[in-house]
Order: sequence, then C-alpha cells, then structure tokens
Amino acid sequence: MLAAGHDLLSAFHFWGLSMASQLGIRLKHVRDQLGLTMQQVSEQTGIGVSSLSEWEHDKREPSFAQLSALANAFSKDVNFFLSDEPLDDKEVVLWREKPSSESATDIENQLLSLATQYHRLEQLCGDARPCKLEQSKIPANEFDQTVACNLAHEFRKKYSLGDRPASSLMSVLEEYCRVKVFHLDFEPSGTAACTRSEHFGAAILLNSKNIRWRRNYDLAHELFHLLTWNSFRAGAESAESTKREETLANQFASCLLMPTEPLTLAVNFQCDENNELDYDDLFEIARQFDVSVLALVWRLVDTRFITRQVAKQINESIRGRVEIWDRRKSETPPWRPVRFEALALEAIEKGLISTGKFAKFMGISRAAAMKQIENEVYAVQGGGERAKIQLTCS
Repeated sequence: MLAAGHDLLSAFHFWGLSMASQLGIRLKHVRDQLGLTMQQVSEQTGIGVSSLSEWEHDKREPSFAQLSALANAFSKDVNFFLSDEPLDDKEVVLWREKPSSESATDIENQLLSLATQYHRLEQLCGDARPCKLEQSKIPANEFDQTVACNLAHEFRKKYSLGDRPASSLMSVLEEYCRVKVFHLDFEPSGTAACTRSEHFGAAILLNSKNIRWRRNYDLAHELFHLLTWNSFRAGAESAESTKREETLANQFASCLLMPTEPLTLAVNFQCDENNELDYDDLFEIARQFDVSVLALVWRLVDTRFITRQVAKQINESIRGRVEIWDRRKSETPPWRPVRFEALALEAIEKGLISTGKFAKFMGISRAAAMKQIENEVYAVQGGGERAKIQLTCS
C-alpha cells in the first residue's frame, strides 16, 4: 500500500508502468466526458488550474493525495488512473430492435449526452450517488426461464414492489437504484434501449410514442439487461443482444410485472361460475397490472391458465379491437426525469450553472429558461442557508 503523499511517479516506476503514457490522457478523457472545465475541477478539488494543466500534458505528476481528490471529484477509483489498459471512448448501447444505422447513432448520442448531463448535475449538487443495481453473478449459459423468473421475484421482494409492480417500478429505479430513465420519440416505436457506463452509471431509453403500459413492459425488459450486463456483455461479440437473451428479458418482465400469486388471485376473482373469462375480464386484469392485453395473454400461458394454442386464437380475435375495450389514457412523458429537472433548478438557484447552461440542460431556449427560473425557482435571500428539519428518530 502507498502512504498518503507518496510520490506517484515512484509508484509507477515501481510497478513498471509509464505514467506519462496514460495518466494525462485519462485525466483529460474523464474531464471531457463529464463536460468539466479545468476551472470547475479546480473549484471542486482546491487544486490549481496550472497544476491540472501540467498533469494533463504530462509535464509533472500529482501526489497520491491529489490524485485521490481528483478520483473523488470524477466518481472514479484511483486504480482507473493507474491502469495502462486502453481507454474505450464509446459506451455500448443495447437495443431490442436497432433503428437504421444513421438514426441509431443520433439517438444513442442523445441518450449518452442526456445521461452525462444528468451525472454532471448530480455532481454539481453534491448528489452523485452510484448506481445501486447489483449485477447477477449467474453466467449467461446458465440462464433459463426459471432463473429469469427467480431474478424477477428477488428484485420485486428486495424493493417491496408489491402485487402491482408497474405502479412503482419507475420511481424505484430512479430514486433508489439510481437508474437514469429517459424518453425520446423515435422509430421503430416497438423498441427500447439501455446502457451502462463507468462514469454515469446505468440508463434506460424508452419510446415516448408508446402507451404507458407498453412503456412499463419495456422498462422491465431493459432492467433485465442492466441486471445481467456483466453476464451477457462478457465479450466483444456480445455487444448486440441475442434472440435467447431477448426471450429471457421478456420472461423476466412478465414475471416482474405480473407475479404469479397476485395474478392467480386476480384471474380467479374475474372467472365466472364456469371457470371462464371473457374479453372484458382480460382487459380488466390487464388494467389492474398496467400491462398490455397481449402481455397478459402470454403470461397466462406461462402460468398454465391457458394453452399456447388458445393464446394464439385470442391474439387473432382481439387484433384491431383493442380500442373497443381499452379506455386507458396515456400521457406523453417528458424527455428528462423529474429528478433531472429538479437538479437543474437546484443548480441554477445555487449559482452553480449559468442561464445558458440551464437552458441547454433543459432543452429549451434561453428566453424560456429565464421565464422558468423566474416562475419556479425561489431564491435564498441574503445568501442564507436552507432551513433544516430535525428528525425525532433515525
């Protein structure tokens, strides 16, 4: 172990590494990824701009304590800067059904930009907590339907999602698991995407064109990919999802959103004296679990209420007739999460970002930003501190 203040260059020589070839590159790489200026890094760490510049240009080396301060500011492990592994500038974005090449690149860039902005706001507001999604340790080749459903059961139990998980899944992922969820308008509408990154954590992209119950299913589907990212993304050849992996993700989503026992209770309650359901009953059960009727039908196959042949007959029968029964309304979701916007408002209120930067984060014009700041942000008069509430229990 190195003692605090140990000369870092000596450490590199001891390990047989060339710091000049990697440290400066890695410092600049991470700073650029986070969209930070040297002045902003200086303000966060107390390290002079001239020192930061000299380190990035490999003119001299920081002490271990100084590098630790930078690692903390960048939400990185010190070992990341000591590594001589080549940098990978491009995060993998995993698609269910990838759009055309040009369109996919634009959408991926939007997703990565939004996730990076979100992380930057978290840093500015002192709330940059790491993603809390625990990776499954089960190898990809050991996954089957039972394992996928068990994973869904464990996740539902761990986060107390209850009998109707769709109603709370989004808030749990955003607030407790620290997953960044965005909505964009793109084609094809029947797809979604996700990504994991060392610097901003985990992010999910949903299609704002889809109705809410379809987005619920997409959210659960992409959650499976994030939970099993290390298992299925083990090699370069696994940058794209396979048909088997997609099937497992669907099984996970169905088990998570329609747990066996609550679903059984709902089905038995809707059945008539002849142990039969009509189409109105199907739509009522789907409404309760906030999923599509088609997702419900195939879940009924999994739980052995109906056969696969009956499921196919039902799908044919209700094709084009969904609007007759289904009166659920679905609002268009905002691109950015509520917490993202709340952090942006906090940052502008505290003077951490400019009006122009606030407008960029919010995706609005400067004039609209000024109006929103005037209407929604209350100023702390006289530079005083926010009021604190003392709790009577811990």
